[in-house]
Amino acid sequence: MTGPREGLAMLADPRLLADSLTVGIVVSDADGRIIDINQTGLDLLGVDEVGYGELGLRGAQWDVIKPDGTAFRHHELPIIETLATGTARRGVLMGTSNARHARRWITVDTALAPLVDGTIGAIATFTDTSEAFRGRLAFELVNAVNHIVMNARSADDCLADICRAFIDPGTYALAWVGVAATDHDGVEILYADGATEYLYEGIVSWWGTEDSGRGPTGTALRTGVSQVCWNLPENAVVSEWRERASVHGLGSSVALPFSYKGRRACLTVYDGDRFWFDDATVASLEAVVREMSFGLDHVRASEQLAAAFEGTLAALSQMTESRDPYTAGHQSKVGQLSAAIAAELGLEDDMVHLIALSAEVHDIGKVAIPAEILTRPGRLSAVEYEMVKSHCDVGRDILLQASLPWPIAEVAGQHHERGDGSGYPLGLEMGDISLPARIVMVADVVEAMTNHRPYRPGLGLDVALTEIRDGAGTRYDADVAQICLRLFDEGFRFQTTKR
Repeated sequence: MTGPREGLAMLADPRLLADSLTVGIVVSDADGRIIDINQTGLDLLGVDEVGYGELGLRGAQWDVIKPDGTAFRHHELPIIETLATGTARRGVLMGTSNARHARRWITVDTALAPLVDGTIGAIATFTDTSEAFRGRLAFELVNAVNHIVMNARSADDCLADICRAFIDPGTYALAWVGVAATDHDGVEILYADGATEYLYEGIVSWWGTEDSGRGPTGTALRTGVSQVCWNLPENAVVSEWRERASVHGLGSSVALPFSYKGRRACLTVYDGDRFWFDDATVASLEAVVREMSFGLDHVRASEQLAAAFEGTLAALSQMTESRDPYTAGHQSKVGQLSAAIAAELGLEDDMVHLIALSAEVHDIGKVAIPAEILTRPGRLSAVEYEMVKSHCDVGRDILLQASLPWPIAEVAGQHHERGDGSGYPLGLEMGDISLPARIVMVADVVEAMTNHRPYRPGLGLDVALTEIRDGAGTRYDADVAQICLRLFDEGFRFQTTKR
């Protein structure tokens, strides 16, 4: 009888298997030269099949950076390190870009691999984790801005520190704040950090009658609407600044208007990537600027700052739901039921509120899962299902990076655990699962089973409540399950919310 490994070796065309995977695969020889790459790898790296022999060896065809923005040296590349030391590398985060596509972030694993000629080469597998990386950056900025606003001695110091926060550690290339001048058409530059040599006096007007007023910053100041500009070195909209943008390595920008001391103001942020500022990233930055504006003007009390923080969480939550129309509103509805259960359990109001917030972002880790897997009808393969399951760990890690209050990160990591140990990712038993996670898991199951998913129609409320009733005391906390059932008996129903 043929075993699994022998069966794979008997495939008529192993290349077909490699090209069908959603994971990039690269094989190198003993010198680190790339000798083979599957189709997914070509697509993720944005390279052609012809001429990739030096790919990753000297960076001749693509640019590779670390999360702090510095370049990988040749000996630091995962494949080269594995060949030099004989040690596998796991989870190396690399930013890649070239002429064919914008910056992508990939997570790389490497190991030694025997080749058919008897030599030892290396194999690398990698997945596109760009959205998870962007989400992490957004959370880190939220956290940094919160800290700055709450500890600033003056609005001016706060503004300078916020510009710096957008640059350190290597997040963006340039950030500057300007206000519309009161005595002429120009824009006064208040603070800037990063590639400040790009800026010069009179670079921007804020009136559309001047060519310099039709760019992103001038338009944002005039209209009060955020303006995104892609491909700065070639974009006709910014013809006056294209050459300067190219010289200083600026690829794209977003201009984010706000009010500062009663004046029209704008925070303009630049990235080296020509297409960095997608809708989800802009929504996150807009949330950051709203919170920044509240702190700068000192017009809202701590409750209002908390509301801005919650609005930021809601905006970041949409990073998950906007990619999957079948789960739009899912996290919000899970929050509704979780809050109701927590209140019935007699928890303090602050904890009820935190549990609701935890539910609002419990699936944030799904930003790391390809959208085609999230929305695919039919049964997932074993590999794809493992990728879906990873959202618990990814979500927990993102939320931990943001230093959010307990139990937000813990709920993201534990909401698919089950009291009998049958859940994931750790197979925890009831006593090891936090109460907030036990609440959210029940609410999550009810909402998910009730509504449609790509792989099945909605099962209905009765079936969902039967699952909770049957699992009470084993899979689900008995008290939480009983309260959930009672709430629906008393007329609780999910409310559709608009954001």
